[in-house]
Amino acid sequence: MALRGGSHAGGLLTCLIAVALAAAAFSTPPAMAQTPGKVVEYGVYSNKHKLIRKTATIPNGEAVRFGFCFEAFVDFFDDDSYMLVESLTHPGLGAKQGGENSGYSVPRLFKVRDGTAYGCSGYHARDAADLRPGVWRFVISDGPDELVVQEFEVK
Repeated sequence: MALRGGSHAGGLLTCLIAVALAAAAFSTPPAMAQTPGKVVEYGVYSNKHKLIRKTATIPNGEAVRFGFCFEAFVDFFDDDSYMLVESLTHPGLGAKQGGENSGYSVPRLFKVRDGTAYGCSGYHARDAADLRPGVWRFVISDGPDELVVQEFEVK
């Protein structure tokens, strides 16, 4: 009888361990997941690309250079560079040859070190006509995946 009771107890213990392991596998907190990217610096920059003021609010009607620097996990095997897409959407600006410009999307090579791409992106408004009030949204993406997003509000 003792053997039989012991085998049920062992089976029950094995079952409880299996349930606990399955629960742990499905309850990994989001903080432990690998985040694709992060903004490490943002704001208004000098013409020499030095951060002057950390802010996401940009004054309208001024010649200003604003942007951000980022790090993004790409897990690329080459520790040199990696192609990501840099996009900017903004309120429409009058194009010099007519029409309206509301942003761009261009591929760019960014430096990579130990599986992490890093770099900076931004916009240089040379005069008031180059800047319109509203949300200016920068995105660094890898294919369909948005790795880093930084928004500025021009007021």
